Amino acid sequence: MAQTKTETTNHKTNINYKGSESLSFWEKLKNVLKRNIGLTAIINAALLLEITSGLAHYAQQDFGRDTMESLVDQEMETIFYRIHDHLSKVEVTINNMSWVVSDDIAKADSMFAITRSIVENNPAILGSAVAFIPNYYPEKGYWFEPYAARRATPFGTETVETVQLGSESHDYTKSEFFTVPLATNSGHWSEPYMDPDGAKAMVTTYGVPVHDRSGKTVAVVNADISLEWLNQVIAEEKTYASTKRYLVTGSHQLLSGEDGPELQTLLEMLKAEPDRDCYHRVKNKQGAEQHIFFHAVGGKTDWVLITVLDDGDVFDKIRRIRRMLFLVRILGLIILGYIVYRTSRSMEKLQEVNAAKERLDADLRVAYKIQQSILPKHHLKQEEVDICGSLVPAREVGGDLYDYFIRDGKLFFCIGDVSGKGVPSTMLMSSTCTLFRTFAAHEDNPASIMQSVNAAICLKNATQMFVTVFIGVLDLQTGHLCYCNAGHEAPVILNPALATLPVQPHIPIGLFNNMQYGLQETDLPADSTIFLFTDGLTEAMDEEKQLFGIERVKTVLQRCAEQQQSPEEMISAVSKKVHHFVKEAEQSDDLTLVAIHYKPNAENK
Repeated sequence: MAQTKTETTNHKTNINYKGSESLSFWEKLKNVLKRNIGLTAIINAALLLEITSGLAHYAQQDFGRDTMESLVDQEMETIFYRIHDHLSKVEVTINNMSWVVSDDIAKADSMFAITRSIVENNPAILGSAVAFIPNYYPEKGYWFEPYAARRATPFGTETVETVQLGSESHDYTKSEFFTVPLATNSGHWSEPYMDPDGAKAMVTTYGVPVHDRSGKTVAVVNADISLEWLNQVIAEEKTYASTKRYLVTGSHQLLSGEDGPELQTLLEMLKAEPDRDCYHRVKNKQGAEQHIFFHAVGGKTDWVLITVLDDGDVFDKIRRIRRMLFLVRILGLIILGYIVYRTSRSMEKLQEVNAAKERLDADLRVAYKIQQSILPKHHLKQEEVDICGSLVPAREVGGDLYDYFIRDGKLFFCIGDVSGKGVPSTMLMSSTCTLFRTFAAHEDNPASIMQSVNAAICLKNATQMFVTVFIGVLDLQTGHLCYCNAGHEAPVILNPALATLPVQPHIPIGLFNNMQYGLQETDLPADSTIFLFTDGLTEAMDEEKQLFGIERVKTVLQRCAEQQQSPEEMISAVSKKVHHFVKEAEQSDDLTLVAIHYKPNAENK
């Protein structure tokens, strides 16, 4: 009987064992998680953190790629501007000299003086020639090519040498700089070539046809420029250490950069790519990823700028941060597990972590907005000057701008209004502020700054938007004010009487890259205030569509001047007045105000 009971017990045990054995892995895991809520919380937290990390990683990569492309575009815009500026000077000179040659066509020997004058008066030009069609001057022979070139002397100076270069051994009639302008009847930049007879250097030549009084093409006037300056331009403005650049012609001849297998690979890619403005992400022969940008230089050239970046140079820092964050997350999970164990597997801690994470996300969003802000601080107060600025956008993002900074005892300031609304105007506003800072960092002339900013914006202004801008430079020691206005509202001067600063009616920037902007000057008396604003002030409308107008602005400013209010108080008073005027009407345009109080020491004045 005892034996029977034992067998029965063993049988039941075996049955239970086999029942447990029959459970699948997922069923067992489910049972464990049900019995251990703390472990479940840890696993859920781990999954959540990993997903968040993955999303953040891809977001960082996208942001890094966007930043890289933006930086490369800015670098290329700077390079293009310098190339265009250099080439355009040569083009304008030779285009004008074609008329001079045409007027003196009857005087063969005067051509030597013309080519000498071109070289002497244009440092960018290495050599210049007037190449005539064969036998144009029978007394000069079949080839007649008066040529002037810049030569170095043993004493470290330069001289200009003139010579009749055309001959049977130097048959220019077969050269590209001669044949193409004649065939196309227009200006042409040649492929790079070594000129052993004339310039005695590696050059590219710009040639323009010359016509006699009957309209017949009789010669080509040209200018040689050295390719050495291109190497200097291409080597500058490198944000990333791995940046490599190559400048090639439309027929894939190397203008600047190092020749080698990598260049040949890039040229094969360029030949197979119909679009001269494109981006590729490829792997080199070592298996490393590279970012390749093709951009057409434009102008009268068919040149293409190639930029190559190593992927590691761009994204290695992001990947290192991700690995560090992964280790931090592991440590956090261990600590979280200890806390869960010590608090009887409570979910309270997990909820606190989630709440802290939400607050952190909110703080990060605010920090991101602050980081993106490119405007100067609201209030700047120094011994000689007190500045206050205010920008209230009509939408989430605006197109108004203002900026100011002090360099070398001078206050540089600007205010502007981008045409249009929304994100495109904000992007152009950002570019304008950045370009103002860039050019004003080494230039004191507001007109030159305006011209440089205009040229840079026109270079990549596909949207055809424009910006009204006022730029001023105030000498804080003397009170001398230099300024330039491009279609913006004229500032008001308070001292204490009101006066509108006279401005020239220049066209806003961003429309024509060849615009010339004039400089204006005046002396600002001590204890004066310059009040700048955008048309969001004068064109603010109430519910009955009436404009606030310039007269109301002057009335408020006159009261501020009588009360000797500070710039901050002045902007507050104007803002309150315009808000009281519009009442409940929707703000239709950005409202930007800047007040500059000039208060030099008496001994400085």
